[in-house]
Amino acid sequence: MSMRWTKRLFSSQVGWALLAGAAVGAVGMVAFLNSGRPAFADEPASPILTPAEAQVLADLDAATVTLVDRVRPAVVNISNGRGGQGSGVVFRSDGYIITNDHVVETAEIVRVLFDDGRTAEGKVIRDRFTDIAVVKVDREDLRAAIFGDSEEVKPGQMAVAVGSPFGLERSVTFGRVSAVGRGGSSEAPYLQTGNRLYTDMIQTDAAINPGNSGGPLLNYRGEVIGINTAIRTASGSNLGVGFAIPSNLVKVVAEQLISEGKVIRAWFGVEPENLLGYETKESGVARGSIIRSVSPDSPASEAGVKEGDVVVAIAGKPVRGEMDLRNAMLVNRPGTTIDVKVIRKGSPKTLKVTLGELPEWHGAQDQPAPLQERIRDRIRRAPRRFFEERPERSPGYQNPPSETPAGPAKLGVRVRNLTEADRQEMPGIEGVYVESVEPDSTAEGAELSPGYVITELGDTTIRNIEDLREALSGFKRGDRTMLTFVPGTEPALRTVTIIIRF
Repeated sequence: MSMRWTKRLFSSQVGWALLAGAAVGAVGMVAFLNSGRPAFADEPASPILTPAEAQVLADLDAATVTLVDRVRPAVVNISNGRGGQGSGVVFRSDGYIITNDHVVETAEIVRVLFDDGRTAEGKVIRDRFTDIAVVKVDREDLRAAIFGDSEEVKPGQMAVAVGSPFGLERSVTFGRVSAVGRGGSSEAPYLQTGNRLYTDMIQTDAAINPGNSGGPLLNYRGEVIGINTAIRTASGSNLGVGFAIPSNLVKVVAEQLISEGKVIRAWFGVEPENLLGYETKESGVARGSIIRSVSPDSPASEAGVKEGDVVVAIAGKPVRGEMDLRNAMLVNRPGTTIDVKVIRKGSPKTLKVTLGELPEWHGAQDQPAPLQERIRDRIRRAPRRFFEERPERSPGYQNPPSETPAGPAKLGVRVRNLTEADRQEMPGIEGVYVESVEPDSTAEGAELSPGYVITELGDTTIRNIEDLREALSGFKRGDRTMLTFVPGTEPALRTVTIIIRF
């Protein structure tokens, strides 16, 4: 950068606007962290910047160093004893640490390495479906992190990731919040990473790599706004697209794991989403969660909740978005009656809802046939976005060539009717057998694989190819619906949201 260019920059309005913005951010951070000593106060003046300009950047640099120094003792390294490792963050000073469930995998006991060099064994308490786990260690002197309000996170805000990428403990990366709500909109109905499903994720360009999972994503105040969980990558390393589970969900799940040893979920029976921009104007509601669908015979249906209602409060607490409503199902117990305030066509209504118990999706195969069918029916009617484990593809697997597709073209699959051998292998299952999946198709996006069985599309039960072809004829490009299928020989059903495309 030449001196002439620099003088021109700082003589322009744009240059001074940039400097003023940096100065405001630096002053705010310094005031919060009580750190007024510049990092480079004793070093020679910059040959490019004036003393005042250099001081602004020095203050900013000192503040970020202080932030890291104060937060890093709350970040730990976790090893599951099976070769895998990741990160964690201290939730409570009496020995409770938060990490991802996929970091601890199936381990009951893990090894925790602290910032001070000490190690301890920790007992694992997990919730697979949110990918959150709590590790309890026998220590009472831990420095706990401060958790912020993830509902207040906005794109463009500073983001700091701390963890152990590739086993390099106490690594720090800086970036920005790229987006919020990933995996919970009509454009991106789900976010699939590995074998897990996530909604309402925070996206960041702060470098996140293998080993960062379970560590904190921080704001400029040093508060935890999310737990780093996943990356979108073609190489296995960071490409600037990382995702964190919002801190509000993390707190609710962790508190239940600590107090109950598991997560108890109530059933409301709706599919909620955040309001889109035009919907806030049409409804006259600045914040809330719009109901996209209501399950038949659900607590919501029986209480009179309707599609298009905007929930603004539940159980006396404001609903700012989808996650507030979902979190209410963790805070309020099944069987309790709560007030749900909605805005319906501009008019407020208060409905009393007696919450049910969320239908189970595990263990159906272990039940007698009649009960097994009732459980499956409850699963089909429950609006949920969870995946079960997906069998790994063989190393030599390749998607079939797209030039020779057969069967219903809108899904991108080649299917056949079930044989007697199929029915013996999967008793009680009706549907069509997936023989191949086209690349970049709706089916591949839904994680369908050869050997899976499609059982429902939208409201139609699929028993043969004709049922599937007829069901598809009722959709057009861009339509959003639900697809239900059986993963291989597993009797558990998966239900996912798809957008039909050609």
